[in-house]
Amino acid sequence: MYLNMKWMGVVLVLLLFRVSAVANGLGSVSGKVLDKQGNALVGVSVTIGNLGKGAHTQPDGTFRLAQLPYGKYVLLVKGIGLMEKEIALTLTEQMEHVQLEIQLDRQTHAMQEVLVTGRKETNYVNDYSFVGTKLQSRVIEVPQTISSVTKELMEDQQAFLVTDVVQNLAGVNQYSSYDDLTIRGFRNGYETGYRLVNGLRSGYGYGTSFFRVPLTVNLESVEVLKGPGAALFGDINPGGTVNLVTKKPLEENRKAMTFSVGSFNTMRGTLDLTGPLNEDKSLLYRLNIGYEDTKTFREVNDRSSLMIAPTVTFRPTDKTTVNAELVFSKFDGYLDRGMGIRGGDLYALPRSFTLSQPSDYYRVNDVSLNASLHHKLTDWLTFNAAYLKFVYHEELSEHRTLNTFADAPANTIMNLRYLEKKVNEYTDNLSTYFSANFNTGKVQHNLVAGLDYIKFQTDQRGHQWEAREMEVAGKRVPLTFDLHNPSYELRDPSKYIRRPLASFFVDYLNASYSSTGVYVQDQVGVTDRLKVLLGLRYEFFRDQRQYGRGEEKVHQNVLLPRLGLTYKVRENLNYFASYSQGFKPIDPAFVRNFQNYGGTSPFDSENSFQVESGLKGEFLEKRLFATLAFFHIEKRNTLVNTGQLTETGNPIYRQNGRVKSQGAELEATGSLTPALNLSLNYAFNHTEVVASDLKGEQGRQTANAPRHSAGLWAKYTFTGTALEGFGLALGGNYVGDRRMELQVQDVLTGEGIWAYWPSYTVVNAAAFYRVNKFKLSLNANNLLDKYYFVGGYDYQRAFPGAPRNFILSMGYTF
Repeated sequence: MYLNMKWMGVVLVLLLFRVSAVANGLGSVSGKVLDKQGNALVGVSVTIGNLGKGAHTQPDGTFRLAQLPYGKYVLLVKGIGLMEKEIALTLTEQMEHVQLEIQLDRQTHAMQEVLVTGRKETNYVNDYSFVGTKLQSRVIEVPQTISSVTKELMEDQQAFLVTDVVQNLAGVNQYSSYDDLTIRGFRNGYETGYRLVNGLRSGYGYGTSFFRVPLTVNLESVEVLKGPGAALFGDINPGGTVNLVTKKPLEENRKAMTFSVGSFNTMRGTLDLTGPLNEDKSLLYRLNIGYEDTKTFREVNDRSSLMIAPTVTFRPTDKTTVNAELVFSKFDGYLDRGMGIRGGDLYALPRSFTLSQPSDYYRVNDVSLNASLHHKLTDWLTFNAAYLKFVYHEELSEHRTLNTFADAPANTIMNLRYLEKKVNEYTDNLSTYFSANFNTGKVQHNLVAGLDYIKFQTDQRGHQWEAREMEVAGKRVPLTFDLHNPSYELRDPSKYIRRPLASFFVDYLNASYSSTGVYVQDQVGVTDRLKVLLGLRYEFFRDQRQYGRGEEKVHQNVLLPRLGLTYKVRENLNYFASYSQGFKPIDPAFVRNFQNYGGTSPFDSENSFQVESGLKGEFLEKRLFATLAFFHIEKRNTLVNTGQLTETGNPIYRQNGRVKSQGAELEATGSLTPALNLSLNYAFNHTEVVASDLKGEQGRQTANAPRHSAGLWAKYTFTGTALEGFGLALGGNYVGDRRMELQVQDVLTGEGIWAYWPSYTVVNAAAFYRVNKFKLSLNANNLLDKYYFVGGYDYQRAFPGAPRNFILSMGYTF
């Protein structure tokens, strides 16, 4: 009797469970995802968006979504390199469990020459780029290394400035804290390079604007074309070209906002809206807004940044696409000139130490308009045009080092200079070209022929004044700063003694020059496995403004070839090799007024070449992309600022005869499993000054170029457990020791010596939780609180890295 009652109880519980399940109306969806050949597809995303339910396919292609209420749903199935598919289904009491077999097609991308449509993928891999060929090409098929960081990796690392992403790029490190990088051993910033935006020359990274680091708020990705890209973009630095790819409108509605708070009283907010503006989706929009207010870890260095970037895409016909983008950026804070090194001890002063005074300021507004047209004339011929106008306005008041110590070689009291400046810079860039796809027999051609026009000009109404002394009790007293007893106060510049306007600033105000490039390039498909790239460009550089009657304009012309090939070793593995040349015209002032800059004869244009070879591969069902590259670069006539000034305040320059850089790079980006995302890189780079007229420099590595550097970021997301939606990330970067740009005085002997920035390793970590459309992230940077220097010039201008810091971010997608 007892046993019968026991079994009746078990049956009753089971019946109640069954009734509860029916009452709640819960079902499931399971199945398998295959390609057209019947092969299982692993890592494919299977989601029901309005429920926030999702899963990834297992190694055998299977998936399962359980605990689904009865109702009608749309199942979205998508994966990297696959055509996404939507499947309508209904769960009812009669059909509680749905079993599916889903086949996905491999994705084929139509050739697109101008980047005007948004990237739909949401991963670390950037499969396509146009920076390497001016055509939207698969990165694996470009015979030159292209490194990139996608917006997803930027978001996971909470990278707000472009310099924050450098750790993810092999062979790239900071030269200073400005928009100033070292790429494959060569400086890229200020007088040595500039930033492209969507393949067009912007005002970033060049001239006065290089002090302002671009924000990542509106960026889809940051790309670096390694080695000279002069055959495509004209006067390019030999180490590489940085291209900022902005976010473009999407056909689907996506909206996201984030709010962040962190160390150093940091507060941030971002907004990203995109979607169609009409029913036929011929008019699309995107709006990105970002704001930050922070005290930073440096004293007297508060800053606030604002960016507003609306974009529209109009497709009046299926053959024509027009894109227009306006970006407004504002900065209000201080110009951080780095810190002095007291008594030769790199760690004698706290990382927060600064020379800036509370009365200083640095205010910047920049506005750019970027427009592009893509029109298909025939099935095989397309016309492309793009235009970028960049306007930069700066107002500056600063106390900074004069690059000398008043008590050398003890080096405890720095000589100062005070500057006030107001300037405007204008950059125009027009690119027009035709592209043609055709065959000659069995040989396929992707031909590009076009013309680029670039113009840079400053506003002659700008002004600057400088002081190195002040009047005290009727006496002239040098401006100095005691590193043992620093003082910070509201300074009165009216007591400062103005110097005559420096001739270098007169040259700057008269800066107006243009460069025109005519080029042709053909990507030749010789066989199914072998592709050859042939390119040739002729560059015309012209000084646009005459300084006086009877003076001739400065002309610098050059012919720039480019050769490359890719060979498909296996279906997922390509071998590549290339040769490319670089050219950097010298500022006309260094030719016309070379005496003002310490020259005994006109300075020469810089020229370079690179030979590169390696392997590119797509692995794990194209979830992981990897590159192994070997390179050799040589550059002649490198222009070097000696750090010294003439009596009139002009910087003194010199030129190195020949510099070489050679080494190897390894990069891997993507997903090892659906739950484990990865970005890793390593670079070995041997640089050497082969010919120099400066004692002791010949045979040394180039400035701020580490021999070894590496970076890592690994993110794991828990799925199918009680920790569903929770994730952890661990990363960091290593930079070897780097030679300083200028010699320093030995504090014991007073002799000039070459000093080095010490090597460092920084460890970063993150934890995050995502539930439905909400995401919470906590990032910890420099977890071990390492005191290190991101770069610098000498003992007068060193740039420390941030101490341990945290940032908490809350995001919502709707």
